[in-house]
Amino acid sequence: MASNAAQAGGIRSKVKQQLARAAGRVPGEGATVLIYHRVGGGTADELDLATADFTAQVDLLAELPPGRVVPLDTAADRLEAGLRTPSTVLTFDDGFADTYETAWPLLKERGLPFTVYLASGLVGGPMRWEGSTAKGAPATGLSWEQLREMTASGLCTVANHTRSHARPELLTTAELDACGDDVEEHLGTRPRHFAYTWGRPVPHMDAALRARFRTSATGQVGRNLPGYDPVRFHRIPVRRTDPIDFFRAKLYGRLLPERAYARIVATAKAVGAGA
Repeated sequence: MASNAAQAGGIRSKVKQQLARAAGRVPGEGATVLIYHRVGGGTADELDLATADFTAQVDLLAELPPGRVVPLDTAADRLEAGLRTPSTVLTFDDGFADTYETAWPLLKERGLPFTVYLASGLVGGPMRWEGSTAKGAPATGLSWEQLREMTASGLCTVANHTRSHARPELLTTAELDACGDDVEEHLGTRPRHFAYTWGRPVPHMDAALRARFRTSATGQVGRNLPGYDPVRFHRIPVRRTDPIDFFRAKLYGRLLPERAYARIVATAKAVGAGA
């Protein structure tokens, strides 16, 4: 089974490497928001990056001109001011402990800001929720002590990802406010940003989200430009099988390879190839 997974991962990487050749090196305008989940967790999950690969990525990020990698609020400030300045934002979904154990030392060393979209009810416990597709033993969630250390540095922004990682169809104001209350109690600030679980917007919650948050992030691939809809903030996933050139294309906001790969995967799934 492991060898089959490795073989499939190798095929995905080769396809992405070819697609990356279509991307240029000129940075795209607006805010490019990257989605991470786990780093160095030791699983074969596409959302669990190898430490060496993440290190290569943050090295690229650190080489960008000053003012390119910015906190989420800085990117939002630029957009609201009508600026199309290229901005890159790093985000980590859910609140896995390896964000602290593996990613944090690398980010701190390079002075790279980032956001953690936290499911607050999972802090310090097993990272399992209704609808989770994770296999094997559950990972551990970040602790409040770890979150306090990261936020005290000024590099980490903690945002709302519901309290229980509620399924999109079960999103309520109670879930939003419970997470906000938890973060405010333990960290002293109330989250100004939100990410939909599974990246799926919940239209009937738009008014509640606009009242509570500056941005609400989806899983819809795209850059954010002035005039963006705050409750439909676009992001770009980073996956285990992304070769460095494919990642570089995302980093520069050149999304042709990412969109082409998504079409290939959708076609493969439609015919049962399980890409």
